[in-house]
Amino acid sequence: YTDPALKDSRGWTAEAGGRGRWGQRLRYDVSAFEMRIGDRFGTVLQTQGSGSVLVRTNVGDSRTRGIELAGELLVWQGAKASLRAHTATSFYRARYTSGTVVANGANRSIVGNRVESVPTVMSRSGMEVEHGRRTLQLLVSYVGESFADALNTRTPNANGAVGLVPAYTLADVNAAFGVTRHTRVRVGINNLLDRAYFPRRPQFYPGPGIWPSDGRGVQSSLEL
Repeated sequence: YTDPALKDSRGWTAEAGGRGRWGQRLRYDVSAFEMRIGDRFGTVLQTQGSGSVLVRTNVGDSRTRGIELAGELLVWQGAKASLRAHTATSFYRARYTSGTVVANGANRSIVGNRVESVPTVMSRSGMEVEHGRRTLQLLVSYVGESFADALNTRTPNANGAVGLVPAYTLADVNAAFGVTRHTRVRVGINNLLDRAYFPRRPQFYPGPGIWPSDGRGVQSSLEL
């Protein structure tokens, strides 16, 4: 349930960065930021009678610092073909700077704990080969582990709403080729290795537990 004394969160963000080119082969965009949030919304596990309930309330103040970078490198250029590498990678350090939560009938400090649902690393990198009107792209995505609650509970509870969200890596393949001067076919395979994973542990809609992953999927389209 929601705490009737819930207050609005307030905060600020500061960011600085730059983008540009290094020669004719590398394009880059790099930024660093800091974000402060007071009276964060969070979920607390409280004991009631013989069981426990999840309470949505203010859990404390947090500070998130991060670096985000994106880049594209022309690895090789031929007369009719090219090979490019690209990445969009972020590093985050999100910690509570103040706050306590109620757990098992006692107040517990969360100072220094990681902010829930914030992984330390998120990266999407790949390679792309282009030859005339044909392209082939491999994309590898990595998301680091995160926690579902401010207490940084590792072992899931009975309904799975709190606990560690493990890191996962996915691979996607996409291809496109021209059939005629006026038509182009695109084919993609998501989750190429058919990995089993879950990205979050929701406490409310559609219900406590985990959001299960999508398995391998194939899609195609025709452009005119």
